[in-house]
Amino acid sequence: MMNSATQRVRSRPLQHLSTLLGTAALCVLGVAPAHATLINYQNFDDLSAFTLNGATASINTGNQGVIGPGGARVLRLTNNVGQAGSAFLTSPFSLASDASFSSYFEFQFTDQQNGGADGIVFTVQTVANTAGGAGGGIGYQGLTPSVGVEFDNWNNGGGDGNNGNHAGIDINGNTSSIVRADILPADLDSGSVFHAWVDYDGASDVLEVRLALNDTRPGTALMIHSVDLVSLLGTTDAFIGFTSGTGAAGADHDIRRWVFTGEFNPIDNPNNPGNGTVPEPGSLALMSLGLLGVFGGMHRRARAI
Repeated sequence: MMNSATQRVRSRPLQHLSTLLGTAALCVLGVAPAHATLINYQNFDDLSAFTLNGATASINTGNQGVIGPGGARVLRLTNNVGQAGSAFLTSPFSLASDASFSSYFEFQFTDQQNGGADGIVFTVQTVANTAGGAGGGIGYQGLTPSVGVEFDNWNNGGGDGNNGNHAGIDINGNTSSIVRADILPADLDSGSVFHAWVDYDGASDVLEVRLALNDTRPGTALMIHSVDLVSLLGTTDAFIGFTSGTGAAGADHDIRRWVFTGEFNPIDNPNNPGNGTVPEPGSLALMSLGLLGVFGGMHRRARAI
């Protein structure tokens, strides 16, 4: 039978280890940074995370995108005249307390019918299972509350600045853009592959859009707009995706790649933006609880000696 002095000596290393584990758990819980989730689609082999609506649901079947002009699977939003469609992530995306985000996507318009129309809209809104108006509505018209960035390949008159090759920032389902860029790097109907960046800094309430013909992020923004996204949406949980529409004219409107993160962190290397999902606060909390569990187990064993 051990005397009390021996018991104290033998338990001291376990007490020391338990203290270290407990301290580590508190450090993980209180100090480790929480990163936003990264959405990284270098192709669209798997669409199981999306809700597909309207024409988009009938074009992309079997939870897969279609084979695009480059041979990889793409998210094809529309492919004929008289259509409206959309694709949104099924789960609401947390934009954190200030609603910041950064996004990059690669798109292409091909197989134009009757001149090509009406384009695509990158959309942040509060529901997932809907598409807006066809034709000049670009699948976005009527979606409110929302913010959208349109790339429009049809001239619908004054609301489009009488321009059939433009980009714009849209609010609350209205395709008469509040900010418009009438000069783009190339014709949207040229078959060129376009690269777009949409960044929103919730700390300054500034939305910026960039466009290029390669995946090097331009230093100068194509469009800038000041908007309080939290007030506009009424929530920091939003559904993110794309819409498209066609009318008497149409085209294959394809999203070829997409990277999105729920923080202001402009995407400079879309080929290698990261490893996909990174730890959220919940993951860190689980890690801390695991360490505390080890601490408790070691403490119980020390008492049993």
